[in-house]
Amino acid sequence: IADLLQRKVAMIILASGNRVTDPEVTVLEPWLRRGGVLVRFAGPTLDGNVDSLLPVRLRGGGRTFGGTMSWTEPVGLASFHEDSPFAGLAVPDDVLVSTQVLAEPSPGLSQRTWARLADGTPLVTAERRDQGWIVLFHVTATPDWSTLPLSGVMVEMLRRILDLSRGVEESATTLPKSLPAREILSGTGQLIVPPPTVLALDR
Repeated sequence: IADLLQRKVAMIILASGNRVTDPEVTVLEPWLRRGGVLVRFAGPTLDGNVDSLLPVRLRGGGRTFGGTMSWTEPVGLASFHEDSPFAGLAVPDDVLVSTQVLAEPSPGLSQRTWARLADGTPLVTAERRDQGWIVLFHVTATPDWSTLPLSGVMVEMLRRILDLSRGVEESATTLPKSLPAREILSGTGQLIVPPPTVLALDR
């Protein structure tokens, strides 16, 4: 991570599900304060509160289909709340979760929850750290615990998270002189890819 932060990166994804070591915490915290976004995924070794770079307190032990504190069957996603960065994304019916890490109930948990399962338990939680964010997916980055990593909605969720980042610091000479539109509203109120006739906005 220290080598990676020698570059001007806006977002770092820790997909392994392991704890962040103390030396890694030391180099990540200043980057977070400047506007970086740290995205983490759960894993078998992310058991409880293993380090300080977690958005919420975690319970020890996971929740699995057919195990302790289990569901009778895998659970799907709930609709994204209007206050979530994921608001407006379609929730696919084929995304199912069979294992997750659980957040400890706390007064601020609801405000830190960006996505939930259909039973109300947090799937994605986040916490602001100065100008940056720590975001935790309570499932693995692989299909071992859920089908979320195989879904198109995962791509859109990561795009929304990337939009929050301010971690890339560039000089004025390297910034683009114009800003092309990523999406526009059609006459029927739908977001579409802009046609070639749409002009870029000069900064």
